[in-house]
Amino acid sequence: MNRPAQDRAAEDRLATFAAELGHADLTEDLLHSGRRSLVNIFATAFTGCAEEAISILLETEAPFAAPGNCTLIGRGERTNPALAACLNGAGANIFDFDDTHEATIIHPAAPVFPALFALAEARSETGKPVAGRDLLRAFILGCEVECRIGNAMSPEHYARGWHITSTCGIFGAAAATGHLLGLSPERMRHAFSAAAAQSAGLVETLGTMAKSVSVGNAARLGFMSALLAAQGLTGPARPLSGTRGYLRVYADAPRIDALTAALGSHWEAASNTYKPYPVGVVLNPVIEAVLDMREADGLRLPDVARIELTGHPLLRQRTDRADAATGRETQVSAQHAVAIALLRGTAGLAEFGDAAAAATLAAGRPEIEFTDSDAHGIDSIEITVHLSNGRRIGRQIDHAAGSRARPLTDGALETKLSTAAKAAGFKGDIQGLIAALWKIDSAPDAAVIVRMAAAAP
Repeated sequence: MNRPAQDRAAEDRLATFAAELGHADLTEDLLHSGRRSLVNIFATAFTGCAEEAISILLETEAPFAAPGNCTLIGRGERTNPALAACLNGAGANIFDFDDTHEATIIHPAAPVFPALFALAEARSETGKPVAGRDLLRAFILGCEVECRIGNAMSPEHYARGWHITSTCGIFGAAAATGHLLGLSPERMRHAFSAAAAQSAGLVETLGTMAKSVSVGNAARLGFMSALLAAQGLTGPARPLSGTRGYLRVYADAPRIDALTAALGSHWEAASNTYKPYPVGVVLNPVIEAVLDMREADGLRLPDVARIELTGHPLLRQRTDRADAATGRETQVSAQHAVAIALLRGTAGLAEFGDAAAAATLAAGRPEIEFTDSDAHGIDSIEITVHLSNGRRIGRQIDHAAGSRARPLTDGALETKLSTAAKAAGFKGDIQGLIAALWKIDSAPDAAVIVRMAAAAP
């Protein structure tokens, strides 16, 4: 088979897989991985629900939005399904506290889960509820599709400056929504066409409110892409693999066979990881090492003369931000992360807010020398701290907590959700929500679950 024919076959197979996946195709381990991902993403949705960027998006769009009764997690307002998908997706990602697919740096859940729960609420209103097991299957599928498209374009797509969660997330939302809608393989391909025409997001926006626009739109526009395809909207025959299709436009040398390599037997969605700290994933090992040196060696910020950091090239590329001045910017600043961990001995949400940014600017952030190492994964670093008295101390982190090699426990994810809800001032039954997410397979109406996360009007 020649290359164009192979590429067409891979695209057709992915669309067919997205349309026809059955519940029997999913193992219990994979289903449990999906439940873990939902517990984690509801946690991060609570962390971001009251952020200024989310309020600005809501207040700006509300005068133009159709009415609706869909839930905004952690908030009392209700809105239409498309806007709910946008705001819940943006809120879940805003703190960079959500999940990570390590091979691509995609945050898979944020664009996918809000589209599905928005459809579930819309269907519930019409007396045609979406069963929890079906939503869980569609959720796992959507995460799989976006990660496989990301695999086909990595690493150059992200390296060129595309925000891969937004650009690939729209396909995850389209595939998941289209699966619940019962799209045929042909209609699924048309949903991919609509998604490809709207895919956007720039790494330059990290640390700013603008990032939330593209992540929210990945959820909203993926949701709408599937609805448009269901209503008969058509697109090119090869939206992904065509000569001027998505993969060749957005990447220099796409590996189109990655769309379907071991499809159905190897699951990228099972590789999802969950963060212990609300920062860019490459900072997790840095924070872990610094907190350990603070505890074990008594290291404090005034002791530090300079620091050497050796890690994955993305560590320098994304987090060498000595002058980060806002909470959002500090989520991707190694200089702030080191300083605040030494100042406070912790690295929670409060440590990456505006007040914490001001505190480390006032105290003085350490000078950091970065060394790129292709031998390091995104979950590993070597750190050497040069002290003002001439001594040196250091740590090597091979796999940070929260990585695939050292995953967070189910209990840790539950604590993350309950802590986030409490911090958001949530007065509802958070333990009931946690239990419902773990038992989503048995829910006759998945809309009931997301409504448990709504604040009082």
